[in-house]
Amino acid sequence: MSKLNFLKINGVELKSNLKFQTFLGLAAVLFLFRIFFYSADSLFWVIINELLVGLTFVSLYFYLLDLIHSKIVDPLALVMNVGIINALIFFLFTFSSVILGSLISKAESSNINHSLLYNLISFVFSMFILASAATIFLAFRELYFYRQKKNVSTYFNTMIVFFALASLSSFLSHDLKYLKDTFFIISVLLILINSIRISWIAFIVKKEKISLLVLSVIISILFFVNLVKSSNDNLYVQMLTAFSPSLNLFLKIVMTYGAIYFSILFFTTLFHIPTAEAFDRKAQEVNFLQYFSKLITESVDFKELTETVTDIAVKVCNAHASWIAWKEDDSFKSIANKHIGYYDSINLTKFIFENRLEKGSEQSFIIKLKRYLNRPQLSEEIYYLAAAPLKAHNEVKGYLIAARKSDIIFDDEDRNAMDTFSDYASVAIENSRLVEESIEKERLEKELDVAREIQRKILPAKNPEYKNLSISSVFIPAFEVGGDYYDFFEIDKSKFGFVIADVSGKGISAAFIMAEIKGIFESLSKTIESPKDILIKANEILERTLDRKSFVSAAYGVMDLVKETVTISRAGHCPVILIRNNIVENLRPSGIGLGLNFSEQFVNSLEEIEIKLHNNDVIVLYTDGITEAKNKELEDFGSAHFEKILVDNSGCDTDEISNRVMHEVSVFSQSHAQHDDITLVILKWKQKFNNDGEKEWQNSAPQLKTQVM
Repeated sequence: MSKLNFLKINGVELKSNLKFQTFLGLAAVLFLFRIFFYSADSLFWVIINELLVGLTFVSLYFYLLDLIHSKIVDPLALVMNVGIINALIFFLFTFSSVILGSLISKAESSNINHSLLYNLISFVFSMFILASAATIFLAFRELYFYRQKKNVSTYFNTMIVFFALASLSSFLSHDLKYLKDTFFIISVLLILINSIRISWIAFIVKKEKISLLVLSVIISILFFVNLVKSSNDNLYVQMLTAFSPSLNLFLKIVMTYGAIYFSILFFTTLFHIPTAEAFDRKAQEVNFLQYFSKLITESVDFKELTETVTDIAVKVCNAHASWIAWKEDDSFKSIANKHIGYYDSINLTKFIFENRLEKGSEQSFIIKLKRYLNRPQLSEEIYYLAAAPLKAHNEVKGYLIAARKSDIIFDDEDRNAMDTFSDYASVAIENSRLVEESIEKERLEKELDVAREIQRKILPAKNPEYKNLSISSVFIPAFEVGGDYYDFFEIDKSKFGFVIADVSGKGISAAFIMAEIKGIFESLSKTIESPKDILIKANEILERTLDRKSFVSAAYGVMDLVKETVTISRAGHCPVILIRNNIVENLRPSGIGLGLNFSEQFVNSLEEIEIKLHNNDVIVLYTDGITEAKNKELEDFGSAHFEKILVDNSGCDTDEISNRVMHEVSVFSQSHAQHDDITLVILKWKQKFNNDGEKEWQNSAPQLKTQVM
């Protein structure tokens, strides 16, 4: 709890405690005053007495007001409290004469008119009446203002003023008795006017109205009896009048108020009962719709939500059972059964949507089951069904079905209620499905993050660097992960291998195959030097893992840095481009893709070629994501355009060549989404000469150079 709220709550409690302490202090002062100072023969002391009684009443009233406002106001609870207090007053008026009489007789036998015992009995009795009157009057105030939509405080405050005037006029002389009667009559008229303002009756349910009807009869009788008893010249009336004439008259006014209020309450409740059921139903519908409005904005499990829908549908439509016929492909599946057997719901769903004209209807409909031939096979007797569509984006996703096991047809009001409820339910269900899709999407994104990280580790983090060779590589997946693969392998200090591959398909499945290809080539490069033999062995290994729909195109090469040669074998991959003296040559050694054939045909199709390297030779390996990149007219970037860029920039460093290619591809396809992975590997041979004009090559271990992405 925050410090501000803590201080606020403590402030309210302190204020309430202060009011209660004020009441206790005034009550103590009043008691001492009556023992030591009060004299009924002195008008001055009588006025002081009435003021003290009034202040004590007011302090108790405001304390009780704070107490009741700290809780949720319940009109029936207030009525019950009024009834209990009235019953206690009735009990006191009826059975206290003997007890009070014996105590007072004992006090009078002591020959002391104002003995401590008499004053104590009188004080306790009068304070009980004061507290009861304050509590009852406060209950009337809360009932008066409860559920009021207009400002009606003026009427009630006016009534309070005349209550006070009538009470204070009780000790006036006989000549001014007409003022007392006038104030009392005006008070009664204001009671009649204010008692008509009973707006809270409409907001309680039928069961509560029936209880209130019985309570109003009992409580009104108690008020009438207590009013009569408080008007007689009995011992307790004499004692109360002697203590405070104003309090005695105020008690009569409160009893009059109660008798009138609860008499009017009885007839008002009686007139509301015939419409109570309809009101309860509308209130229930509003509550359920408010509940569903809240559900729409929350993340709700689909299964739990559908069960909630059928549970509420039973109450909204006054049905005995309910379920949802959810559309899957071209059929309807029964889900979220409420008070109906699973097989009964299946049979009834089948009957509705296979044998009725309403199949696929976008409007609610009602079915009478007398013509249902399989009705005897149902485990329970069902007479009527009502169905309302559950829509999303103007498409029927299913039907909410309610059933009645009694021979009472669904009326138009039931149908309208079901239509309204199904609209809200449709939104809530669709929202829950979107939430589930969002959760699933988030889960997949996390899996893609893992796959992306794995692929990042599979591809070379850096390109190897040799004295006579410049290497650049670029990989851009079409999706989060891709199926293209390239790698470099150090065979020995004078030889290294390189590979590029393209797995059929895209996304995670292609990435997994690519990861397997990585392991195969990395393992084979350590034991086999011939590119052709490596591809043959790789094909044999893939036979155990690749399905018939998948294959891999690849090109594998070995560069001998001492002999200045490149040996290349190709398995259905894009041609290897050689640029020499600004002339493009497409190297196309024959071979079919890995995984397309596992017989001798694959071995016989492979060809291995060897090329003697010249100074500034550029070797380019790529995947078709480059040449098949499309513009907004769906035209391909094309091999010719690609080769022209390579030739125009062949004199540059490999990083500059790859940057230029990627720039041109990006500009060309900027109006069209990338649809395939892009991989580009460029190797440029650079011969170096010593001072004697002879070629030199340093036999040193390869160093690493950061790749360009």
